Amino acid sequence: MAPYHIRKYQDRDREAVIDMFIKGTLHNVTAGFFHLLKQPRSFLLLLGGTGAVFLGTGSFLLSLLALSVLLAFLWQIVRYPFNWHVDHTLRTCMKDIKKSYLSDRGSCFWVAESEGQVVGMVGACPVSEVSRGKKHLEMLHLRVRTEYHGQGIAKCLTQTLMQFAQEQGYDAVVLGTLCYNYPAQRLYEKLGFWKSHVAFDSLRWRMVAIPFVYYEYTVPSSL
Repeated sequence: MAPYHIRKYQDRDREAVIDMFIKGTLHNVTAGFFHLLKQPRSFLLLLGGTGAVFLGTGSFLLSLLALSVLLAFLWQIVRYPFNWHVDHTLRTCMKDIKKSYLSDRGSCFWVAESEGQVVGMVGACPVSEVSRGKKHLEMLHLRVRTEYHGQGIAKCLTQTLMQFAQEQGYDAVVLGTLCYNYPAQRLYEKLGFWKSHVAFDSLRWRMVAIPFVYYEYTVPSSL
């Protein structure tokens, strides 16, 4: 296991962080595709589409071609919300990471570095609208390079954020993760997060039947 340490983001990390963000996000497309295939509506579309072609033509070859076309269509449908998320994020909070995360003491962005290479990252921003005067910190963009999985980097990054939340006087840490990202869900639950609700983040995700699981962590008082 290569040693690593957690530090705040610097401008020289930008290329590695953006690359890790894009690859880490798009890596989820394949799992999202298989998740969609398991949904009844996808099964009906594939069965009904290929069945209709076979009944209309009597050709197995054309039926297989229709199946291929429908699978390609579903693949593109699944890619859409992930691509949108990448494009939107690069135009907003990751356009200028220092300005978005390090210009205010209530937010931050960390990277995990190993042997001079950035191998993990996570960001934290205050939630603007919280009821009853509570202060919530949102965890964003937790990523670890695939070849460094299993080394405890994601856990260390999350704990760093949790400690920051306590030092800054936040009441809770909140986050959302894909419904099929079970390793992340197990990590959060081991660290004391509890599942608050499951919901579609937008119509884009509802279209591909991928809800998010939202978690919350109650920050202990630093007093």
